[in-house]
Amino acid sequence: DTRLSAGESTTVTFAFSEAVTGFDASDVVLSEASGTLGPLAAGSDGKTWTATFTPTANANAASNRISVNLAGVADAAGNAGVGNASSAQYSVHTAGPTASITVADDALTTGETTSVSFTFNEPVTGLDASDVVLSDANGTLGPITPNAARTVWTAIFTPTAHVSDATNSIGLNLAGVR
Repeated sequence: DTRLSAGESTTVTFAFSEAVTGFDASDVVLSEASGTLGPLAAGSDGKTWTATFTPTANANAASNRISVNLAGVADAAGNAGVGNASSAQYSVHTAGPTASITVADDALTTGETTSVSFTFNEPVTGLDASDVVLSDANGTLGPITPNAARTVWTAIFTPTAHVSDATNSIGLNLAGVR
């Protein structure tokens, strides 16, 4: 998983071109990783190891990498590795999404409706009607539909007839939104 979020972990596979000896946790470099690595598990072929990577809480970093110092690793003939090998970049995003809510027409009369937009700082999934807080809205909300990028979700708001209240508001519970 190259895009990690809060509470997630992913499997990291270390694959060598040939069977090696001497590879252990001390060879793994996590100085640019924004997280921790669990115990290494060796594959039966002597060429692959796996471990579980868990991002550091509250770390937001767009680029990270896990590296291996090859000096401590040797092939079957005893030749030591040279240099470092590094993973591809991956991101760690441990803060949840943020959103703003825009009501197209904030002065509705009986019989009118308006569009409501929920705009997120990143693409999201999991938004549905149960996440919208209408307890102070005096109205109902139609189905919520996302744009192609899943950053702007829209719905039609219909106010309750014969209610005059200048303090209406629409809220959003982000707990279920990923």
